[in-house]
Amino acid sequence: MMGELHGIANLPIKPRRPWALIATAAVLLLAISGGLMYLIITGRTRTQGAIANGTGDTAATSSTTTLVPRRLDGVLVSHEEDAYAPRAVMVDNQVDARPIAGIAKANVVIEAPVEGGITRLMLLFDATTTIEEVGAVRSARPYFVDWAAGWKSAYFHCGGSPDALAKLQVLDGVSLANVDEMAHGDAFWRSGARSAPHNIYTKKEFMDQAVLNVDWSTTTIPVAWHFKESASSTDRGEGGTIKVGYGGSYTVNWQYEKDGNIYVRQQGKKTQLDKNDLRVEASNVVVIKTEEKVLDAIGRLQIRTTGSGEATLYRDGNKYSIRWQRAQNEPIHFAGQDGSEILLNRGKTWIEVTTDDRIFAGL
Repeated sequence: MMGELHGIANLPIKPRRPWALIATAAVLLLAISGGLMYLIITGRTRTQGAIANGTGDTAATSSTTTLVPRRLDGVLVSHEEDAYAPRAVMVDNQVDARPIAGIAKANVVIEAPVEGGITRLMLLFDATTTIEEVGAVRSARPYFVDWAAGWKSAYFHCGGSPDALAKLQVLDGVSLANVDEMAHGDAFWRSGARSAPHNIYTKKEFMDQAVLNVDWSTTTIPVAWHFKESASSTDRGEGGTIKVGYGGSYTVNWQYEKDGNIYVRQQGKKTQLDKNDLRVEASNVVVIKTEEKVLDAIGRLQIRTTGSGEATLYRDGNKYSIRWQRAQNEPIHFAGQDGSEILLNRGKTWIEVTTDDRIFAGL
């Protein structure tokens, strides 16, 4: 673009035809405006996935080291730390399990319905994240197993539905590490402060040892997402409130705070705090729409995790209609309606999964 501007500046001026220069400048202005609008939405140019304005997935060099985007959340880290397989922890979201331990420190969270009209959470932690308590840990469901396998996670849980356990048996040691409390009791403890089944917890020290025990420590994750810097204050939208109507005490509101360019989670009509009174926040909130099928008399669900579907991205106080895409044993990808790549802000990402058309239509 700078070359084009330089060329225009050196064109010979024709005093008798000023309209030509005016027309050229008008065309140039329209081209720049259109390009800027595209960059605001996608955070990138169309040319071979190039990142716009140098604010995307570019390395940052200091006097001592080169920092690169961590694949899980885009935070700049040393090259040795960018692709560690995360620890995925299946976590209880029932009222009796709140406040949840460790939720505010998770790098990525996926929330989805389970039987009984409740939701459950999968917290993904980067391997370097220091966390003293995570839980309460609950049982696996097959769709969470799919998402954990996409990230090549060490998957921490306590038992699971028949379909989930069957899937874990196939994927264990191939696409994920299956760390079940039933077989790896030393990776968990049971708290006397809570009644069962809301009393099982783990922590970084135990998770690290479990990963070594099952020989999953050298696993790396694929590149799934690309990131950009936080928008300047003048480029941020007004945001407002995002309501994900799971129902009752499971309905979620995300309140946008423009000054910090952050989304704050509310549950039960109150700002959600973890067990250490830290606010639950996200830099990106993505709501994806998929389908479910009831599997048994208990009401256990099968939720589609592959293929593609509608999604809504909330980022920088703005709302974007996008698509989610996922192939078997891969992470969830996000794309624009035209197939263009979507950039997320560096930091925490929450994925809210809904199978209810009414919830999605109300966003």
